[in-house]
Amino acid sequence: MKNKNRIDQLIKDNISEDGTVLNLREKYIGLRGTIELSKKEALNRVKILVYSGNQCGDEGAEAFAVSPHLSNLENLNMNHNEIGDDGAFALANSSNLPNLKILSIFGNVIGDAGAKAFASSPESKKYNKLDLYKNQFGNEGIKALNESENLKNCEELEYYVE
Repeated sequence: MKNKNRIDQLIKDNISEDGTVLNLREKYIGLRGTIELSKKEALNRVKILVYSGNQCGDEGAEAFAVSPHLSNLENLNMNHNEIGDDGAFALANSSNLPNLKILSIFGNVIGDAGAKAFASSPESKKYNKLDLYKNQFGNEGIKALNESENLKNCEELEYYVE
């Protein structure tokens, strides 16, 4: 119950007046809090969700990917959340995020399989910006992203190549 009350308070304290922007950057919410948050009806109007640095991992990304309350989301920032291939796969293939145009998952632990998930998913056609900078995929993932028909209209596809 304590976590539930904390999540309600965090929403109240960090949501814009019109309910469209929720900035929960570095609130260290963790996995359980992320799962609780994903069930909140207060997210129904949110268009921009800043959720970097909350240590939610793959399961947190999966919770957002299946949430029925994020269908209006246009911009999702999940930088620095320890998200790997499973979380990338869930986000890449989610049909519950139909309006998502900007996805930033910078500084996570996504490998080749996660990069390939974005490259092969028809859901990726909607992105204007996909930021995969500072993840852990190599040449295989880069090749898949560069050759992806699903990402050919993505204006900003960002990743790091050494």
